[in-house]
Amino acid sequence: MHSTVRQAIRSILTVNWSQLEPLAAVRCTIGVAVPLLIGLAINEPLVGVFGAAGAVGVGFGSFQGAYRGRAVFMLLAAVGMAFSVFIGSLAGHSTAATVVVAGLWAFAGGLLVALGNGASYVGLQSIVAVLIAGGYPSDLEGAAGRAALVFGGGLVQTLLVVVIWPLRRFSVERRSIAAAYRSLAAYASMIPAREGIPPEPHTFAGTASPLADPQPFARSGEIFVFQALLDEAERIRASLAAFAVHYGRLGQADQSCARTLADLSAQALAGIAAALSDGREPREQPGFSRSLASCVGRLSSSAIVEPLLGQIRAAWRTAGVLTAAPGHLAPQREHIAKRPPRPALRDGLITLHANLTRRSTACRHALRLAAVLTLATAGGRALELPRGYWLPLTIALVLKPDFHDTFAFSIGRVSGTVLGAAGATAIAYLFAPGPVALIVLVLGFVWGAYGFATANYAAVSICITGYVVFLMTLAGIPEATAATDRIIYTAIAGVLALCAYVAWPTWTATEARPAIAAMLETQSRYVESLLAAYAGPSTPELTKLDEIRASARLARSNSEAVVERMLTEPRSRYTMRPRTAVGLVGAARRNALAALSLHAGLERDVYDALPAIRELASQVGSSLMTLATAVRERSGPPALPPLRQTQLALATASDDAVSDETSLIVDSIDTMGELLAKDVEGLENSLMARQDLGAGRP
Repeated sequence: MHSTVRQAIRSILTVNWSQLEPLAAVRCTIGVAVPLLIGLAINEPLVGVFGAAGAVGVGFGSFQGAYRGRAVFMLLAAVGMAFSVFIGSLAGHSTAATVVVAGLWAFAGGLLVALGNGASYVGLQSIVAVLIAGGYPSDLEGAAGRAALVFGGGLVQTLLVVVIWPLRRFSVERRSIAAAYRSLAAYASMIPAREGIPPEPHTFAGTASPLADPQPFARSGEIFVFQALLDEAERIRASLAAFAVHYGRLGQADQSCARTLADLSAQALAGIAAALSDGREPREQPGFSRSLASCVGRLSSSAIVEPLLGQIRAAWRTAGVLTAAPGHLAPQREHIAKRPPRPALRDGLITLHANLTRRSTACRHALRLAAVLTLATAGGRALELPRGYWLPLTIALVLKPDFHDTFAFSIGRVSGTVLGAAGATAIAYLFAPGPVALIVLVLGFVWGAYGFATANYAAVSICITGYVVFLMTLAGIPEATAATDRIIYTAIAGVLALCAYVAWPTWTATEARPAIAAMLETQSRYVESLLAAYAGPSTPELTKLDEIRASARLARSNSEAVVERMLTEPRSRYTMRPRTAVGLVGAARRNALAALSLHAGLERDVYDALPAIRELASQVGSSLMTLATAVRERSGPPALPPLRQTQLALATASDDAVSDETSLIVDSIDTMGELLAKDVEGLENSLMARQDLGAGRP
């Protein structure tokens, strides 16, 4: 619990300046300014208020997806908010109707987390809209007018995103692929000090293919260049892993040269990342080529070094191609996968139906959210609280599917609201702004909310509070009253959200075993396929292996994230000892490191066929599956196949590289088996101790 508090406080005080979005914030702020200025021009403040409400909510959707996907989410949010405002305005006349609608919207919006961040965002904005509208009941005509204004404000935001597509070409691709190369540069720089670790999986797992949501106004050749850069980054990642595995052996030939090679690789990869971010050609530092050539000549293992350097050179040249005139961009179609099909509505409905069970985290979150929002809405109505909708609204914003996020968002929201309300009240008291100044203040706070959207949640809360206070003042509500009510309701909402979570929790710790088991299952398929490819004599299907590798990487990324969150929760909620969970993740990292090195060997096509490796491939695959079953069933693993004997027999017929990597794989599996055996023994001892304590025995 103490670690959760520390992390929450750290998240409040820490601003990730690299995630600041000043230009995107300007675009979104313009979208909010349009309805506000229209309302000011026609002397109808409420027109501006409702239009701005739609624009603000939909504007946050511009941080979802890339191009068409982003526009789709924004349009869905605009439609969802407009419909919600319409229903909420009509239901607001009746307490019973308002409470029922709040509960239904909360359940539906909460369940949408099963479909990912984009769908979750649409659901949350719809919940917020229906709660606000319920506080301002209207007749049929008025409700329809409000809905039209909200949709219009959202449509303005969507159009502003679409119109910049021809002007700001490839900003999404440059940013995401540059992040991948920065990740590689950071990994390369760490190899001399921590040679036994694999590349972190999270950056590549979160990097979408440029073909998945292509720039609508781009030529196919331009998109293929970005895809080629991403494909090359995947190959470099595998080659760097091979370099890390064999770094000690390379160091025996020349320690300083091996270190220099790692540093120069990191420097080159960082240069590619900077060039992508800045939209220019990579710039070589003086003496770089000479130092590189000198080192390569002194190292013995050219089969490891030369492919890595060749891939970095290829990425360097490809990054330079991006600055050429559009007509001169080469298609570069090799290794390009077909554009994946878009998810169908039917697939989404199937996913939602599958999550309609209390075993589902999404369903438990939806039920918890619906229950607490229903109670908060009913309580606000029964007590006739002024602007009582702020209470359930804030709960909807801070109550998340897991404890860590709920706690952190509650702390961030409360602290941000207090600071924002105090600041807004002070500004209003000292300067007494008029209508034009109020609009300027509203837009200033809106810009801050968008700019810090992914950089710091507390800062977003400060800005949102200032925006709401001045928007309410523009609508005729005294700023002091608006600020005070918001502080009180936010504090109460934070407490209620935490109480609701404690009353019926969904602890991340319960997901640790399924996540680790899924990781082991995907690693089983990947490593078995990888080793079998070395058996020959047919050419390995690299495209299929790449797909299996991507699945294994995503599963490892998910399991590491789950274990990290588990460690912030109360120990009484653990389903696995922390030492075991961390040890399994660490062993899986070593397994991934060796697998990536073997993958790089297949891509280099420098290996000799090893028919005898089929036996080891089968044993490794079955062992990892056995371990996955033991993790799921909380049981000790049965006796595993004789992996070490099989690997040692194979080592006499294989080269040093394959011998090293397969030895690392076997060692990681043996480590996992030992950890699980000790975990079961520890759980049994703990159970016996509890039984002795219950029986009164010392």
